Amino acid sequence: MVSIDVFDNDKNDELLIRQYKTYRFNGSPLADKFIPRPYIYLLFHFKNRPLIVAEPPIKLESFFVAPIVPKAFTLKFQGEMDTLAIACKATVFSRLFEVDMSPVSKRSINLPQNIFLPLWREMATLNTTQQRIAHFQNLITSVQKTPYRHDPVDVLYDKIIDKSITTPVKVIMQECHASKSTLLRKFVKRTGVSPKTLARIVRFDYLWTKIKDENAIDYQSLVFEGNYFDQSHFINDFKEIMGETPGYFFNRNLNIVKMFSGSPVGNQ
Repeated sequence: MVSIDVFDNDKNDELLIRQYKTYRFNGSPLADKFIPRPYIYLLFHFKNRPLIVAEPPIKLESFFVAPIVPKAFTLKFQGEMDTLAIACKATVFSRLFEVDMSPVSKRSINLPQNIFLPLWREMATLNTTQQRIAHFQNLITSVQKTPYRHDPVDVLYDKIIDKSITTPVKVIMQECHASKSTLLRKFVKRTGVSPKTLARIVRFDYLWTKIKDENAIDYQSLVFEGNYFDQSHFINDFKEIMGETPGYFFNRNLNIVKMFSGSPVGNQ
């Protein structure tokens, strides 16, 4: 049995939060690829924890930041899971909580224990997702005591999210009015990826959102809407991110991939 519910953020959260999701799972183990997304996720596992399929397998922590990753990896659900996932804007979260998002070998980054361990314990005792979300919102309010002011790193991140499918990254960077070398260094520290890598993920995420509910895949349409040079460019980019060709990927059952990407589903 798996149940995924999506809760959109309200207007007071939009500075930091993009979306809340809950994952509840109990049944035979499920494994498939997790697709890179252009946001970080705060993960709070209140029961069993998933595995990253590797040699040796990596058991994820009870709470952590899932950073932006440049390539897909295989995730495995097992046991009984009760998980809250909070999609956040990377540059805002890393700055508010002073978390270094620089790339690490594992696909999780530790959260400040003095803040998030008590939060995790308190949320574990709550009965509903709405209560857990409200508890998290109270934390944000307590941390952000003054209005948040965007800096050039925030501006670059937002512009890549909004414009990079049609606008080259080098053009976007020129709009940020900051030293290029300093901006690049700070950007990687606060997102975990380079601006160019983030732009590739944004484009891939945009196309995945468009096609995940369609039965037939129109490759020419994907090339056009993704603003790729040609079909070879699309295939190479896809293979670099997913580790397999689009032909192989789309010609298999994608239900578990869709579930791992957070598509809402009822009890199944």
